Amino acid sequence: MKTNFDVAIIGGGPGGSSAATYLSKLGYEVVLFEKEKFPRDHVGESLIPFCYYKMKDLGVLEDVAKVSTKKPGVQFIDRDSKRQAIWCFDKVIEDGAKMSLHALRAPFDKVLLDNSKKCGAVIYEQHQVKEVELSNSEIVLLRVANELGEEINFKAKFLIDASGQGSFLARKLNDKKPYDGLNRVAFFSHWVNTEYDKALEGGLIKIIYLGGEKQGWLWVIPVGRNHLSIGVTLNNSYVKSQKLKYNGTDWKEEFYKNEIKEALNLQPILKNAKTEHAVQTIGDYSYSVENKFGANFAMVGDAGAFLDPIFSSGIFVAMETAERVAKAIDIKFREGNDAGQAAFEKHFVDINGAYALIEKFVRLFYEPELLNFSHFGSANDGYTKFQNAYEVFHYLLAGDFFTDYKKYSDFIDDLKKERNFNRFIEFVKGNANEYPNSEFCRFSYDEIYGHLPTGEQVAPGLLVEK
Repeated sequence: MKTNFDVAIIGGGPGGSSAATYLSKLGYEVVLFEKEKFPRDHVGESLIPFCYYKMKDLGVLEDVAKVSTKKPGVQFIDRDSKRQAIWCFDKVIEDGAKMSLHALRAPFDKVLLDNSKKCGAVIYEQHQVKEVELSNSEIVLLRVANELGEEINFKAKFLIDASGQGSFLARKLNDKKPYDGLNRVAFFSHWVNTEYDKALEGGLIKIIYLGGEKQGWLWVIPVGRNHLSIGVTLNNSYVKSQKLKYNGTDWKEEFYKNEIKEALNLQPILKNAKTEHAVQTIGDYSYSVENKFGANFAMVGDAGAFLDPIFSSGIFVAMETAERVAKAIDIKFREGNDAGQAAFEKHFVDINGAYALIEKFVRLFYEPELLNFSHFGSANDGYTKFQNAYEVFHYLLAGDFFTDYKKYSDFIDDLKKERNFNRFIEFVKGNANEYPNSEFCRFSYDEIYGHLPTGEQVAPGLLVEK
């Protein structure tokens, strides 16, 4: 059994598997440890358009598309369910990325992990990293428990932490800090026997604003023909106050369904629907890590930071940071430690800048008096200049977090400082179709779902053929 590698990776999600693939293609010996057995379900099923380029580079685009529904845009709905807007990605993207995807994470993550194995990475599922030793900058020691509980020692020249919200290294280094004012809790489940409206038939994700003390939102993602992922993200203080009103151990289920009932837009969609598994909860929702890399380690994706997922940026960020870390490791191994250090510093300036931009954008979402996306709608065809603010934000929604982040960040600062966006809001409202036409983003049900097998969806990622 081989126990000595160039790079060891903790975690087999999109960040870990992407890093394993990139490094294996560069010719390095890579070992990846995943504590669970794939396929396994996970939250975070909606991809932004820029994932297209990453999946193409990794060689998984066709396989992922086979198990995913198509996503041409986003439907924003205000908390009163009376005002809404559609943003279609093809307004700002012309190539294949204009059609994004919704993907159940069980098959999606397995496609990516299997691809890493095909590219030469050694994959150990049901293997949990118990301890790492980083004191020697030239080597990393890992103590790993297999599925039988037996412990095995491994060595690597470099360690990538892709452990997601488990944040293995951040916890070890006591370097995990919450984002002030973004203390959120999410409740979610999957629903079957749903009745899609026009937006869902057209593949759009629904984002529903929740006002007042909730300071949150609902996501509604069509992950199959009759299959929805529905989650609610809420301010933690609101959840704590509401918990006092419920009795028993199943309060989360009752609380979750009561919150969904308040979204009038969903009532006809869920009239005969049922959940297919117990409600799941995610706390510790927004955090960052100060030291995301060192002489012999680096963090990718959620292991280094996690923000509110309102704009579905998580998978793209995981893949992008994985690629950047892989490039820096390649320079370190080929050109030496000094060159590698410089490469890491350069890439993490961009990574931290992108995180800072996403944070500002997320915070704007929770300031509806300044910028409420559901009040915009797509402007008419003559309104296409990319320099104006509407297109800046529209393009940012499409995933452009790692290029021109400083320009966009400065623009957001000006908005928050000057509060000079009101005239533009009125202009867009005057030229936008706040009640979108029946075509939405102009894709039919068959175009969105026709490639999927027929049958009843009985569990995330599983189909029973009829």
